[in-house]
Amino acid sequence: MKSANTPGLTTARLQAELAARWLHLIRFAAFPGAPTFSPSMCHYHAMLDPEADDSTRLVACRAMLASVRSRIPIEDFKGFAKFTEERPKDPYDKAWKTTRLGAELWMIAHLLEIAISGLE
Repeated sequence: MKSANTPGLTTARLQAELAARWLHLIRFAAFPGAPTFSPSMCHYHAMLDPEADDSTRLVACRAMLASVRSRIPIEDFKGFAKFTEERPKDPYDKAWKTTRLGAELWMIAHLLEIAISGLE
């Protein structure tokens, strides 16, 4: 059953939707050979269907967050090696030291964290 439309839940649903749209755009796969995030996955529908139950949306967001978090260190490792070879020193030490995919996953993780917090 869908919960009430409070501002916090509306924001959480929006963040889940944005995260799902990003996951689909980057063709996220939890590991090499895994299916990509697409309509063939139940989590896709749980996160994007406006009629989906919020408890189902929460489960999907938690599952996707775990998958995203497991990929971030891999991208950070690849990006740091490239950063030390190719990028000039940042005087503020604020430049990303990850790959582009790593930065995208970092942002998606934060969208999912916000969604989870609002759905709990």
